[in-house]
Amino acid sequence: MPYRPTRPLPAALLLAAVLPAQQGPQTVPEATDHARTSRAAEVARFVAACTTLPHGDRLHVRSAGRSKQDRDQLLVEVALPSAPTPRLRALIIGNIHAGEIEGKEAIQQLVREFALGEHADVLARCDLWLLPIYNVDGNEAEGLKNRAGQNGPDLVGQRANAQGLDLNRDFVKAEAPETQNLLRLFVDVDPHLFVDLHTTNGSYHGYHLTYAPSLSPNQDPGLAALSRTLLDDAQAAMLGGGFATFDYGNFETRDWDGGGAPESGGVRGWYSYDHRARYGVNYFGLRNRIGILSEAYSYADFKTRIAATHAFMLALLRGLVARADDVLAKTAEADRRLAAAEPVAFGYDTTFAAPETMPVLVGAVTREEGSGERPLRFVRAGDGTAETMPVFRSFAAKASVALPAAWAIREPSPEVMALLERHGVAVTRLDAPRVVAAQTFSVTKKRKPKRPFQGHQELHLEGAWGEAVSVELPAGTLLVEAKQPLGRLCATLLEPKSEDSLSTWNYFEAKTTDVYPVLRVVRR
Repeated sequence: MPYRPTRPLPAALLLAAVLPAQQGPQTVPEATDHARTSRAAEVARFVAACTTLPHGDRLHVRSAGRSKQDRDQLLVEVALPSAPTPRLRALIIGNIHAGEIEGKEAIQQLVREFALGEHADVLARCDLWLLPIYNVDGNEAEGLKNRAGQNGPDLVGQRANAQGLDLNRDFVKAEAPETQNLLRLFVDVDPHLFVDLHTTNGSYHGYHLTYAPSLSPNQDPGLAALSRTLLDDAQAAMLGGGFATFDYGNFETRDWDGGGAPESGGVRGWYSYDHRARYGVNYFGLRNRIGILSEAYSYADFKTRIAATHAFMLALLRGLVARADDVLAKTAEADRRLAAAEPVAFGYDTTFAAPETMPVLVGAVTREEGSGERPLRFVRAGDGTAETMPVFRSFAAKASVALPAAWAIREPSPEVMALLERHGVAVTRLDAPRVVAAQTFSVTKKRKPKRPFQGHQELHLEGAWGEAVSVELPAGTLLVEAKQPLGRLCATLLEPKSEDSLSTWNYFEAKTTDVYPVLRVVRR
């Protein structure tokens, strides 16, 4: 069942005047000729007004939880009052970085359209959970210096939350209340599709929007292929609507393991971002579901950015519904694969996979100087020029190990137990000693950067697993079975060679001496 908060939204925010049925309420950008973006109270009033529209009974408004500064994360559940089964489920969030505002506004437009009776094709097979302002505290911290160079509006929110955390680096350690609320939604709703709406201010390119699937090499291969199919479908639909889209990336010259030695000057190409689970979309793919990143182009005008994001959401949802049977089958198959007898590999020592040679639109911007307190803006100039180059849009693991039968944590801390519970991982606490065949990881080297990142000095371990020997696990040991739907996520959180584990974020550091405190149980 969906999570139901004990604390509802304030009653005052749920009151709205009855508006003309055909028109509906306007978003703040629509009402201000795109000179402003919405504050949290304005989004709440807009959504409340949508509930009065002819099909407002499709909307169920509640709070996903409270932020660090005790604000509600407004959540809109959209479903037909009576709909056939089986049902797909999709969750879309905006404003994880609160200066990246298009998703927040495009989600509101989508809410209004559902309340006016539109998109019946989507609702025929899919229920939706829409969270317009994920980083609500950051949204309210508007400033002229936020998102410098973005092509309007002048005032937008800040990137970090009220703790100073980048919420799109928090999905493993889950320290922010906003992240904890979203993980609870992942567990309770178990969406087939998760879409995270952003805005990129990186390289100058010719696209209105770029995207990425989950980039973890440990995602189920069937779902990785299906994610790519959905993105190919969406790209074609977007092009038909006048929007140029492509895989997210930046123009860079890098030394790549598969070629381009340092003395050669590296390989110039279009490079995606990262494969690690700290990023929401990568994390979500490890839950045996489909995660999609959306990045509107920061130097397009605000109206165009909203329109492109809106069109991309609909393209994804329609593609999801068109392939509903395949999505339902592939996600169920991914869950079953982890419970089957054949081994599942966990990859590490990750690098970019071999590039694909593809045409990429190289763009340009014009510089628009600010006046008074108005900030500088960069403005998209033209549609770009196609240049054929290597495109690095996927990752590959250079080494792998088969998942064990289970992982055993002999002295689990309360913090580790709470984190595993937040992630929805199934665990067993032994009430009596048990003898198992298990491997121990001997640590030969620990590495930590000099500077902290997101409040942590990331820990990197080197070492090797020993041969399996008979081990007695004491009462109180936490046993984490690999044969569960979240087995891939469990490996990411617990394996010592994982590139983004609980150990990375220091949760096992106090007990990591020359031996890693998590065992691999190979036989029960």
